[in-house]
Amino acid sequence: MKYKCLIVDDEKPARDLIETYVGKIQELELVAVCENVLTAKSILNENDIDILFLDIQMPELSGIEFLRLLKKTPATILITAHSNYALESYELDVVDYLLKPVEFSRFYKAVNKAMDSLGKDVSDHDPKHAAATVQSFPGEESKFIFVKADKEIIKLHTGEILFIESEREYVQIYARKQKVLTLQALSKFSEILPENQFFRVHRSYIVNIEAIESIMGNTIYIGEHRIPISRGQRQEFLDRINKDKLF
Repeated sequence: MKYKCLIVDDEKPARDLIETYVGKIQELELVAVCENVLTAKSILNENDIDILFLDIQMPELSGIEFLRLLKKTPATILITAHSNYALESYELDVVDYLLKPVEFSRFYKAVNKAMDSLGKDVSDHDPKHAAATVQSFPGEESKFIFVKADKEIIKLHTGEILFIESEREYVQIYARKQKVLTLQALSKFSEILPENQFFRVHRSYIVNIEAIESIMGNTIYIGEHRIPISRGQRQEFLDRINKDKLF
């Protein structure tokens, strides 16, 4: 499977570098390279772009302003020379945030995270991930799962899971009494966890609805943890938790 990519950056050296990096990853197919968001908008209208590599500081519109205008956004990796946009980009549900000059190792991790967010199990392109397995059993989905973590197979009761966070090629499972780090795609957990209990509120987060303590704006509070709700998932999530039409 190939993921169609678009590069948008007003600086030619930066465009050339990212184009070189894309060419090194066999799962990626470069559709176009452009220097402004106006051209990028036309390309997005004419093509199904999976992954967008987007510079933030550009003449006509910034990358962040451009993302706010899009009704449907690809898995987006922001690239910038400045670190002060990190919080704002996170609220826009971008996959990752890379600082220039971008090293290939960091770029590759961001691409893996983007492919994960699009539903591709990273074990397909990295043999090391094959050992990280998650298992549930027919008729028992609402009770427990087994997770491979390092050399140990851990049984987790789904009711004990608070939320799950994607950390590039890993996921961190936050349970009431422990944290479990496993080499696995977040999409795998979306497939096996009970749909009536868990909801993917962000590219990087799945939450246990029963564990939510409060919601303020686009933030979920579970204990000391703050979990963002992406713009694209907000309404569906609110509809899910408001079945009784109490608010």
